[in-house]
Amino acid sequence: MKERLKEVIAWLLEKREASSKKSLANMLGYNPSSFSQILNGRVAVSDKFLNRLVVMEPRINIEWVRTGKGEMLLEKTMDDDLFLMDNGEELEFLTENTKGVRFYKKGDTLYMRVRHVPYAAFGQFANEADRLDPIEDDWSWEVYEVDHVARGNYLSFEVKGDSMDTGSRQSFEAGDRVLVREWERDRWRTSIGYKDHPFWVVVFGTSVLLKQIIDQDMRNGTFTFHSLNPSPEYADFTISQNDIRALYRIIRKKPREMTF
Repeated sequence: MKERLKEVIAWLLEKREASSKKSLANMLGYNPSSFSQILNGRVAVSDKFLNRLVVMEPRINIEWVRTGKGEMLLEKTMDDDLFLMDNGEELEFLTENTKGVRFYKKGDTLYMRVRHVPYAAFGQFANEADRLDPIEDDWSWEVYEVDHVARGNYLSFEVKGDSMDTGSRQSFEAGDRVLVREWERDRWRTSIGYKDHPFWVVVFGTSVLLKQIIDQDMRNGTFTFHSLNPSPEYADFTISQNDIRALYRIIRKKPREMTF
Protein backbone atom coordinates (compact mmCIF):
# COMPACT_ATOMS: atom_id res chain seq x y z
CA MET A 1 0.00 0.00 0.00
CA LYS A 2 2.86 2.36 0.78
CA GLU A 3 4.28 1.98 -2.72
CA ARG A 4 0.87 2.42 -4.35
CA LEU A 5 0.27 5.57 -2.33
CA LYS A 6 3.64 6.94 -3.43
CA GLU A 7 2.65 6.21 -7.03
CA VAL A 8 -0.56 8.22 -6.59
CA ILE A 9 1.36 11.15 -5.07
CA ALA A 10 3.91 11.07 -7.91
CA TRP A 11 1.05 11.10 -10.43
CA LEU A 12 -0.60 14.11 -8.73
CA LEU A 13 2.69 16.02 -8.83
CA GLU A 14 3.21 15.07 -12.47
CA LYS A 15 -0.25 16.46 -13.22
CA ARG A 16 0.84 19.73 -11.52
CA GLU A 17 -1.84 19.48 -8.83
CA ALA A 18 0.88 20.96 -6.62
CA SER A 19 4.44 22.16 -7.15
CA SER A 20 5.99 19.99 -4.41
CA LYS A 21 5.22 17.38 -1.76
CA LYS A 22 5.21 20.16 0.83
CA SER A 23 2.61 22.09 -1.14
CA LEU A 24 0.56 18.95 -1.69
CA ALA A 25 0.67 18.21 2.05
CA ASN A 26 -0.72 21.69 2.78
CA MET A 27 -3.46 21.28 0.20
CA LEU A 28 -4.50 18.00 1.86
CA GLY A 29 -4.50 19.61 5.31
CA TYR A 30 -1.32 18.02 6.71
CA ASN A 31 1.99 19.44 7.81
CA PRO A 32 5.03 18.13 5.86
CA SER A 33 6.24 15.95 8.75
CA SER A 34 2.89 14.13 9.18
CA PHE A 35 2.56 13.78 5.41
CA SER A 36 6.03 12.21 5.18
CA GLN A 37 5.24 9.75 7.98
CA ILE A 38 2.10 8.61 6.14
CA LEU A 39 3.96 8.12 2.86
CA ASN A 40 6.78 6.21 4.57
CA GLY A 41 4.39 3.86 6.40
CA ARG A 42 5.20 5.11 9.90
CA VAL A 43 1.59 6.26 10.37
CA ALA A 44 -1.45 4.27 9.22
CA VAL A 45 -3.27 5.63 6.17
CA SER A 46 -6.68 6.81 7.40
CA ASP A 47 -9.94 6.93 5.47
CA LYS A 48 -9.89 10.71 5.94
CA PHE A 49 -6.53 10.92 4.15
CA LEU A 50 -7.76 8.76 1.25
CA ASN A 51 -11.00 10.71 0.96
CA ARG A 52 -9.06 13.97 0.74
CA LEU A 53 -7.15 12.49 -2.20
CA VAL A 54 -10.51 11.81 -3.87
CA VAL A 55 -11.60 15.40 -3.26
CA MET A 56 -8.48 16.51 -5.14
CA GLU A 57 -8.87 13.95 -7.96
CA PRO A 58 -12.17 12.00 -8.08
CA ARG A 59 -10.73 9.43 -10.51
CA ILE A 60 -8.35 7.95 -7.90
CA ASN A 61 -9.44 4.37 -7.17
CA ILE A 62 -9.36 4.03 -3.37
CA GLU A 63 -9.83 0.25 -3.60
CA TRP A 64 -6.66 0.02 -5.70
CA VAL A 65 -4.73 2.09 -3.14
CA ARG A 66 -5.92 -0.15 -0.31
CA THR A 67 -5.65 -3.59 -1.92
CA GLY A 68 -4.07 -3.30 -5.37
CA LYS A 69 -7.27 -4.55 -7.05
CA GLY A 70 -8.22 -2.89 -10.32
CA GLU A 71 -6.46 0.14 -11.77
CA MET A 72 -5.12 3.28 -10.11
CA LEU A 73 -7.67 5.46 -11.94
CA LEU A 74 -11.38 4.79 -12.28
CA GLU A 75 -12.82 4.55 -15.76
CA LYS A 76 -14.88 7.44 -17.04
CA THR A 77 -18.50 7.27 -15.91
CA MET A 78 -19.69 9.54 -18.71
CA ASP A 79 -20.64 8.53 -22.21
CA ASP A 80 -17.82 9.22 -24.65
CA ASP A 81 -19.94 11.04 -27.21
CA LEU A 82 -23.23 12.21 -25.70
CA PHE A 83 -24.54 13.43 -22.37
CA LEU A 84 -28.24 13.45 -21.51
CA MET A 85 -29.47 16.42 -19.46
CA ASP A 86 -32.19 16.02 -16.82
CA ASN A 87 -34.66 17.65 -19.23
CA GLY A 88 -33.85 15.05 -21.90
CA GLU A 89 -31.68 17.36 -23.99
CA GLU A 90 -28.66 15.67 -25.58
CA LEU A 91 -25.28 17.38 -25.45
CA GLU A 92 -22.42 16.40 -27.74
CA PHE A 93 -19.00 15.79 -26.16
CA LEU A 94 -16.41 18.35 -27.23
CA THR A 95 -13.25 17.97 -25.13
CA GLU A 96 -11.81 17.31 -21.66
CA ASN A 97 -9.23 19.40 -19.83
CA THR A 98 -6.26 18.02 -17.88
CA LYS A 99 -8.25 18.06 -14.61
CA GLY A 100 -10.93 15.74 -15.97
CA VAL A 101 -13.55 18.49 -16.50
CA ARG A 102 -15.60 17.69 -19.60
CA PHE A 103 -17.09 20.14 -22.09
CA TYR A 104 -20.16 19.55 -24.25
CA LYS A 105 -21.97 21.59 -26.87
CA LYS A 106 -25.48 22.04 -28.21
CA GLY A 107 -25.55 24.21 -31.30
CA ASP A 108 -23.54 27.32 -30.42
CA THR A 109 -23.91 26.82 -26.66
CA LEU A 110 -21.05 25.39 -24.59
CA TYR A 111 -21.53 23.47 -21.34
CA MET A 112 -19.17 22.35 -18.57
CA ARG A 113 -19.93 19.24 -16.51
CA VAL A 114 -18.31 19.22 -13.07
CA ARG A 115 -18.44 17.34 -9.78
CA HIS A 116 -21.08 18.65 -7.37
CA VAL A 117 -19.66 18.69 -3.84
CA PRO A 118 -21.78 16.70 -1.32
CA TYR A 119 -21.70 19.44 1.31
CA ALA A 120 -23.10 22.93 1.03
CA ALA A 121 -21.42 26.32 1.03
CA PHE A 122 -22.90 27.83 4.17
CA GLY A 123 -23.35 31.55 4.62
CA GLN A 124 -22.36 31.04 8.24
CA PHE A 125 -20.25 28.57 10.22
CA ALA A 126 -21.16 24.96 9.63
CA ASN A 127 -22.11 22.66 12.47
CA GLU A 128 -19.09 20.91 13.96
CA ALA A 129 -20.64 17.56 13.04
CA ASP A 130 -20.67 18.31 9.31
CA ARG A 131 -18.30 16.19 7.22
CA LEU A 132 -15.95 17.77 4.73
CA ASP A 133 -14.47 14.51 3.43
CA PRO A 134 -17.03 12.80 1.19
CA ILE A 135 -17.58 9.11 0.61
CA GLU A 136 -17.10 8.35 -3.08
CA ASP A 137 -20.79 7.58 -3.71
CA ASP A 138 -21.83 10.98 -2.31
CA TRP A 139 -20.56 12.85 -5.37
CA SER A 140 -23.01 13.91 -8.09
CA TRP A 141 -22.70 16.05 -11.22
CA GLU A 142 -23.84 19.53 -12.24
CA VAL A 143 -23.86 21.20 -15.66
CA TYR A 144 -23.20 24.90 -16.27
CA GLU A 145 -23.39 26.97 -19.43
CA VAL A 146 -19.98 28.57 -20.01
CA ASP A 147 -18.28 30.89 -22.49
CA HIS A 148 -15.13 28.92 -23.31
CA VAL A 149 -13.15 25.75 -22.69
CA ALA A 150 -11.13 26.41 -19.55
CA ARG A 151 -8.16 24.96 -17.74
CA GLY A 152 -8.12 24.25 -14.02
CA ASN A 153 -10.08 22.25 -11.47
CA TYR A 154 -13.76 23.20 -11.28
CA LEU A 155 -16.45 22.12 -8.82
CA SER A 156 -20.06 22.93 -7.97
CA PHE A 157 -21.37 23.92 -4.53
CA GLU A 158 -24.89 24.54 -3.23
CA VAL A 159 -25.58 27.65 -1.14
CA LYS A 160 -27.16 27.49 2.32
CA GLY A 161 -27.91 30.17 4.86
CA ASP A 162 -28.89 33.81 4.34
CA SER A 163 -25.71 35.75 5.21
CA MET A 164 -25.07 36.42 1.50
CA ASP A 165 -28.71 37.09 0.62
CA THR A 166 -29.84 40.71 0.26
CA GLY A 167 -32.69 40.02 -2.17
CA SER A 168 -30.74 41.49 -5.09
CA ARG A 169 -29.59 39.71 -8.26
CA GLN A 170 -25.98 40.05 -7.11
CA SER A 171 -26.55 38.16 -3.87
CA PHE A 172 -26.79 34.43 -3.12
CA GLU A 173 -29.81 32.70 -1.62
CA ALA A 174 -30.28 29.22 -0.23
CA GLY A 175 -30.65 26.68 -3.02
CA ASP A 176 -28.51 28.54 -5.55
CA ARG A 177 -25.62 26.56 -7.01
CA VAL A 178 -22.27 28.07 -7.87
CA LEU A 179 -19.55 27.00 -10.29
CA VAL A 180 -16.13 27.52 -8.73
CA ARG A 181 -12.50 27.19 -9.76
CA GLU A 182 -9.95 25.99 -7.25
CA TRP A 183 -7.30 28.62 -6.52
CA GLU A 184 -4.11 26.69 -5.77
CA ARG A 185 -2.24 27.50 -2.56
CA ASP A 186 0.90 28.41 -4.52
CA ARG A 187 -1.00 31.38 -5.96
CA TRP A 188 -2.01 32.85 -2.59
CA ARG A 189 1.40 34.48 -2.13
CA THR A 190 0.50 37.09 -4.76
CA SER A 191 -2.69 39.10 -5.23
CA ILE A 192 -5.68 36.87 -6.00
CA GLY A 193 -7.52 39.76 -7.67
CA TYR A 194 -10.35 39.88 -5.14
CA LYS A 195 -11.46 43.37 -6.24
CA ASP A 196 -12.33 42.07 -9.71
CA HIS A 197 -13.49 38.67 -8.42
CA PRO A 198 -14.94 39.31 -4.95
CA PHE A 199 -16.89 36.12 -4.20
CA TRP A 200 -15.23 32.92 -3.00
CA VAL A 201 -15.89 29.62 -1.27
CA VAL A 202 -13.41 29.09 1.58
CA VAL A 203 -12.89 25.80 3.42
CA PHE A 204 -11.26 25.72 6.85
CA GLY A 205 -11.70 23.41 9.83
CA THR A 206 -15.20 21.97 9.48
CA SER A 207 -16.56 25.08 7.76
CA VAL A 208 -17.48 25.62 4.13
CA LEU A 209 -18.34 29.29 3.61
CA LEU A 210 -19.44 31.43 0.71
CA LYS A 211 -18.15 34.95 1.36
CA GLN A 212 -16.84 38.13 -0.20
CA ILE A 213 -13.12 38.76 0.22
CA ILE A 214 -12.58 42.44 1.09
CA ASP A 215 -8.89 42.37 1.98
CA GLN A 216 -5.76 40.30 1.36
CA ASP A 217 -2.79 41.10 3.60
CA MET A 218 0.10 39.45 1.74
CA ARG A 219 2.65 40.56 4.33
CA ASN A 220 0.87 38.78 7.19
CA GLY A 221 -0.70 36.08 5.03
CA THR A 222 -4.34 36.75 5.92
CA PHE A 223 -7.69 37.15 4.17
CA THR A 224 -10.65 39.17 5.47
CA PHE A 225 -14.13 37.88 4.64
CA HIS A 226 -17.41 39.81 4.49
CA SER A 227 -21.12 38.94 4.41
CA LEU A 228 -23.53 40.85 2.17
CA ASN A 229 -26.31 40.62 4.75
CA PRO A 230 -25.79 43.61 7.12
CA SER A 231 -27.20 41.77 10.14
CA PRO A 232 -24.81 42.14 13.14
CA GLU A 233 -24.52 38.36 13.50
CA TYR A 234 -22.59 38.25 10.21
CA ALA A 235 -19.55 40.28 11.19
CA ASP A 236 -16.38 40.44 9.08
CA PHE A 237 -13.60 38.06 10.10
CA THR A 238 -9.95 37.50 9.21
CA ILE A 239 -8.24 34.11 8.73
CA SER A 240 -4.60 33.18 8.29
CA GLN A 241 -4.01 31.41 4.98
CA ASN A 242 -2.25 28.68 6.99
CA ASP A 243 -5.63 27.77 8.48
CA ILE A 244 -7.40 27.59 5.12
CA ARG A 245 -7.74 24.15 3.57
CA ALA A 246 -9.03 25.25 0.16
CA LEU A 247 -10.06 28.41 -1.68
CA TYR A 248 -12.38 28.52 -4.68
CA ARG A 249 -13.17 31.51 -6.89
CA ILE A 250 -16.86 31.71 -7.82
CA ILE A 251 -17.22 31.81 -11.59
CA ARG A 252 -20.96 31.55 -12.17
CA LYS A 253 -24.21 31.28 -10.23
CA LYS A 254 -27.13 29.02 -11.15
CA PRO A 255 -30.25 30.27 -9.33
CA ARG A 256 -32.38 27.70 -7.57
CA GLU A 257 -35.36 26.35 -9.46
CA MET A 258 -38.73 27.78 -8.43
CA THR A 259 -42.17 26.26 -8.87
CA PHE A 260 -45.29 28.48 -8.92
